[in-house]
Amino acid sequence: MIRLITGVLCAATALSGLLMARADAAGVPVTPTNAKVYVAGHEVAFDHLGIAYNDPVAPAGDRGVRTMLDLVQAQITWQPGTRFAVVTRADGVLITLTVGSAALAIDGTATAMPFAPFYRDSDLYLPLLPLAKALQLGVRGFRGGYVFVPQVLAIKAHSDAQRTVVEMTTSAPAAYRTSYDAKAQVLSIIFPGFGTDAQGTQPLSGRDGLDIRVTENGPPGFPTTTVAIDVKRGVKFAAHRVNGAPAVDAVLAKNEAALHLDDGTRAVGHVSASQIPTPLPIAGATASPTPAPSATPRVNSVATARPVAMATPTPHGRINSTAPQIMNSTAPATPVAAATPKPTPTATPTPTPIPIASGSPTPGASPQVEPTDNGSPSPTPTAVETRITAVSAIDIPGGGTRVTLTLTGGPVSFEWHRLADPDNRYWLDIKGVTLVGPSQTLTSALPFVKQIHVTQFALDPEPIVRIAIEPTQPVDVNVGPVAQSSDQMGVEIERDPPAADAPKAGVGVVAWIVTGTPPPTRTPTERDLVVIDPGHGGNDPGAANNSYGLVESHLTLQISLRLREDLQRLGWRVVMTRDADYEVGDPKGDDAQELQARCDVANAAGARVFVSVHINSSVAHSLNGTTTYYWRPADKVFAQTIQNSVVAADGITDDGIKRNDFYVIKHTDMPAVLIETAFLSNSHDSEFLARPSFLDKVAQGIANGIMEFTGGPQAPL
Repeated sequence: MIRLITGVLCAATALSGLLMARADAAGVPVTPTNAKVYVAGHEVAFDHLGIAYNDPVAPAGDRGVRTMLDLVQAQITWQPGTRFAVVTRADGVLITLTVGSAALAIDGTATAMPFAPFYRDSDLYLPLLPLAKALQLGVRGFRGGYVFVPQVLAIKAHSDAQRTVVEMTTSAPAAYRTSYDAKAQVLSIIFPGFGTDAQGTQPLSGRDGLDIRVTENGPPGFPTTTVAIDVKRGVKFAAHRVNGAPAVDAVLAKNEAALHLDDGTRAVGHVSASQIPTPLPIAGATASPTPAPSATPRVNSVATARPVAMATPTPHGRINSTAPQIMNSTAPATPVAAATPKPTPTATPTPTPIPIASGSPTPGASPQVEPTDNGSPSPTPTAVETRITAVSAIDIPGGGTRVTLTLTGGPVSFEWHRLADPDNRYWLDIKGVTLVGPSQTLTSALPFVKQIHVTQFALDPEPIVRIAIEPTQPVDVNVGPVAQSSDQMGVEIERDPPAADAPKAGVGVVAWIVTGTPPPTRTPTERDLVVIDPGHGGNDPGAANNSYGLVESHLTLQISLRLREDLQRLGWRVVMTRDADYEVGDPKGDDAQELQARCDVANAAGARVFVSVHINSSVAHSLNGTTTYYWRPADKVFAQTIQNSVVAADGITDDGIKRNDFYVIKHTDMPAVLIETAFLSNSHDSEFLARPSFLDKVAQGIANGIMEFTGGPQAPL
């Protein structure tokens, strides 16, 4: 290793005279900036971020630079006082930046930069935009900061006598998920947070598949790239993470044995260890929190496979399973996502773990998204003894029961089995852990669950804790980290039964991301800007009242468009998360991704306030009126102000304000409220909602509340 680094440094020295002499340290003005920088779904905190020659710069030793590189699995070699810094990309390519040279070298090939790296005192300042481009990241600017987006660089297909392999090369380890549309016979490999310049269609051989379509959707700051493969009927397929490279292979074959790759990796029927380290345990990067379960029934739940791996709860606490699995194009398959390998240790101080976020979501420019290096997870438990110190069971919103296990460490692996009807027993074995205290028998409010047993099933050769569920009908069980927890694992028993063709067994991993610093407190910078979020849209219409021909997504948009006009007349700049009937995030993404996309629009814009507009609905048709929700205690005044103004303007029943952890008001940086303007399920309220004049009054009431709370638009910071 020492010999290798020496060679790198010598090569860098040879390049140092390429274009320019060393810059005069005192002659390069650097202006400190509070601009935000987002990399691969994280907001990155810099110690000394500055602007030089109108471009962002930072010292080579700055924690922000190291975090930026860690997030895309790159490394920097630099010694104070030397004339160069060498960055190793995820694919092993060397990037050399030299003091006084307005060119960087990518594997020895010079690429021009606007200006050369330079010293100020003992700090070597690097230009961040050229560095990001050399890392093969998309560079997006927005008012108040920069977004560096990983890319799906190339999609190539080749066939042999047994199989067709579609190779997807990425600029950073990819958090991907897969889904299969049995009716259309289309396999989709979805890369949340990744952009691409490889959009288009390319043909396949026709034996195993017809063609490949590559598309990019979503906001520029957090796009989603989808690789859709038309699969021939009867062809099986599997997704593999390529060992030793940032790439994913989709393998198509009629013979299941042909799905196994030559390197021994196998993504069929079991989970194999990934050889690629993950850049998750990063100090200085703000990861997206896992969404907490919400009491609202107003977001469509996501159908998931059995809990074959670590996953992220949706806004209702539902957990999306994440592991590779055999799929056959002759039968419907449940979407499958990738799981998280064991993190690679770093030299940072002992940080605080937080749950891994899947998905999530993260457009605009505050892409706090699933920051995972997904693929075939490693089911190997940690070498340190892990214990379960507490067990509890609670009922969860929307119907169901969650068994919560508190652990002393992780990640932990598990496998599960579900017997067919009429037996229906379900058990989950958590490997490498011991149960502190005696076995426990828990009860559930679900009428079809007799008992839940938690026992120390085995101690030798490996300790195993078993959770056994005794139901009277097939049960749908999901597994993952508990939202906003650093040490809890949740096993959720759903009220609804699983799909008829759902798998009967699987394996997976539950892990927690590690971050060195808590999320920073952010101050909105655009004090003359409001973000309006019309609830639902696209393939999620929300609630409806067919008798009056009313659809929630249409009403929320009509109110929001009126509100935008009212605010603009008052001098505000307005950004809307959507201005037509479409999804804000990836149309094929889950609820958490969609909701995070809306938050990221507001966070990226640096908005003064955020208002999410909704129409309520209930099975109790007598309920009516307006309710405004808040989450942060500091936003209570904002909620009350909006509530008072809307009720005064439209004369509808005042249902007061309530605190609820709705995703969009929990994960936005500025004062945020969600207003349920009226009840579609109530005939009295629906009569009002059918009148354009009433929608005008609601919009005017919200605008009045914003003005009263903020005092009006002010100059940006």
